[in-house]
Amino acid sequence: MAKFEKRSLALGIDAGGSYTDAVVMDIKNRTVLARAKTPTTHQDLIIGMARALEMLMLQRTFDNEEIHFVGLSTTLATNSILEGKGGRVGLITIGWEPDNKWSLGSDISISIRGGHDVNGRTEQGLDEKGLENAVRKMKDKVQSLVVSSKFSVLNPSHEERARALINKWCDLPVITGHELSSELGVKERTVTAVLNGRLLPIVNDFLNDVCFMLKRQHIDAKVMVLRGDGTMMNIETARAHPVETIMSGPAASALGGKFLSRNENCIVVDMGSTSTDIIYVRRGLPPVRKEGAVVGNRRTPVKAMDARTIGLGGDCHISRQGKGRIVIGPRRVVPLCMAALSYPSLIERMRAKEDNLFLIPHSTHFEALDENADIILHFIRDNAPCSLKEVVDGNPQIITSKMAIEKLISYGNVIETGLTPTDLLHVKGQFLAGDRDASYYGLLYEASLANMTPQQFLDKTLHRIISELGVGILRKVILDDTGDDSSGKAMNAILRSAVGDGYMDLIDVRLSLNIPVVGLGGPSYLFLPPLEDRLGVKVIIPMDNDVGNAIGTICSKVSEYSSAIIRPLRSGGFVIKKAFSSAVWGPRLQKGPYKKKKKG
Repeated sequence: MAKFEKRSLALGIDAGGSYTDAVVMDIKNRTVLARAKTPTTHQDLIIGMARALEMLMLQRTFDNEEIHFVGLSTTLATNSILEGKGGRVGLITIGWEPDNKWSLGSDISISIRGGHDVNGRTEQGLDEKGLENAVRKMKDKVQSLVVSSKFSVLNPSHEERARALINKWCDLPVITGHELSSELGVKERTVTAVLNGRLLPIVNDFLNDVCFMLKRQHIDAKVMVLRGDGTMMNIETARAHPVETIMSGPAASALGGKFLSRNENCIVVDMGSTSTDIIYVRRGLPPVRKEGAVVGNRRTPVKAMDARTIGLGGDCHISRQGKGRIVIGPRRVVPLCMAALSYPSLIERMRAKEDNLFLIPHSTHFEALDENADIILHFIRDNAPCSLKEVVDGNPQIITSKMAIEKLISYGNVIETGLTPTDLLHVKGQFLAGDRDASYYGLLYEASLANMTPQQFLDKTLHRIISELGVGILRKVILDDTGDDSSGKAMNAILRSAVGDGYMDLIDVRLSLNIPVVGLGGPSYLFLPPLEDRLGVKVIIPMDNDVGNAIGTICSKVSEYSSAIIRPLRSGGFVIKKAFSSAVWGPRLQKGPYKKKKKG
C-alpha cells in the first residue's frame, strides 16, 4: 500500500435496490478518491457490500487508517416491510383496545387497564398485575414487546413504568409508542412501534455484519446511518430505532445530488435499474412528508424524504399494449444483453421460441417456499433459460405451476428476461457492458410484432422514456408548488404536450423550469439531457453521478432538534415537558456554521 500524507477521509456505502455503491472521499477537498459498484445481493446485503469495499481497497488510493467516518444507507428496512419479513412482536395496549379492522402488524396483542386523557391526566392506574400476566403469556413466543398507552405523547409515565417492569421480568427488547413519534394518533404510533420491533433482529444482524466487515478491513471509524429524512444517527440509535432507516435511499439521492451539483435549489432525478426517484430540493433542504412515510399500504409517523417514485429504470420491461402502444415498466426484468452473458444459449432460444421472455434463477434464497415452488425452482435452475410453457409441460404433476412461478418471481427466486432500456442503449452503441447481439435480436422481435422497423421502434421507445421522465418531473414540481396532484385527463394532456409526447389542436403548450435538474444514476446522462430543449431547463449531470447515493450518505448537515409538549394547568400557567431530542452529526462537507433547529 502506497503511503500518503494523513488525511481525514469518509467512506460512504449505499445498498440500493439493484446495485451497492461505495466511495472514499477526501472531506476537506470534496474529491472522490475511490469508487466501486457491485450488484446488490438481496439474500444477504453484506456480501455485495463486502465486494464493493474490497474493490475500493484494490484501488490503493488511500490508507485504511485515514478513514474516520462511515456513512451508510440501505433498503433493508423498506424491503423487509414490503416483503413481510421480520421478528415476531407482542403488543400490549394500555387503556385502549384496537379496532378489529385495524392491521397493526403484531403477532400477539393483549390490552390492559391504564392510560391518560387528552390533558395528560391519569384515567386509570396502570394494571401492573395484568401487565405481568401479559408478559408471561408472550415472552416465549415473540422476539420483542411493544407497549402503547393512550395519549402517551402527553404523558408517557405508564409506558415508561411498563418498560421498567418488563425489563425486570425478561430480557426482550421493549419499544414504547411515544419514543418514536411525538404526534397524536395512537394507531399510527403503534404501527410504527410494531414495525420497529419487527425490524430489530434484521437490522441488528445487518449492523453487526457491517461492523465485522469494517473490522476485517482494519477500518476503525465512527459509523453513522442515514435516516429517511436526510439526517444521520449513530449506530447505537439505528439499532434501537431501525424503522427510521426506511426511505433512506431517496434521502441519499437528494443529498448526493445537491452536493455534487453545488445547487441549493434543484430537482434531483435518480434513475436506477427499476425506478426513478424525483426530489425537489429547496434552500438546501429536501422537504419531509408531513403525513409521514408510507411503506406498502401502511402510513407511519416516521419522517421521510418527500420523493416521487415512478416505475421507470434501466431494467424495466418494454412491452406493447394494443396497436403500437409502447409501455415501459414498471416490472423489472433482466436485460437480454446481460442475461446472454450468463446464458450464451439465450439467443438461440429466442430464435427458436420467437420470444424474449424466459425464466432464469435470480437468488439462492429459499425462505418460505412450499414443496411445489421448490420443485419448480429446481427445474428452472436445471433448464434455464426456459419458457413458461416449458416449465408447465415439464411439471405436469403440479396443477398450480403457474401460481408457483408467480410466487417465485414475487419472492425474487426467479426473474424473467426481456427487452429493456439498457438493451436499447446497447443497440445504439451508447452503453456496452453485455451482448449487443442479444439486444438487437430482442428489438427485432418486438418491432416485428408492433409492425415497425427496428429503428422506428427504437426511436419511439426512447422518445417515450424521455417523455415519461419529463411528465414525472412536472407532476412533482406542480405538487410541491401548488399541493395539487395534477391528475385528470385535461392536465395529463397538457403535461404530455409540454414534453413533446402528443399535441393539442388549440393550445400551444410550452413550459420551462426555473431551477436545474440534477441527474444521478447510470442512465441519467443519456435520458435527461434531451429535456433541456423540451422543458427549457438546465440539466446537470455531475461527475460521479452514478455513485451519487453513496456520496449522499456522507454529506448530511450537522443538526440538532428537539420537541416539547406545552400543557395548560387548571390553576393557570402551563407546563413544558421535553418529549423528544436527537443530535446528528457527520463530516463537515457543507460550508457554513453548524445549525441548530428547534420545534415544539
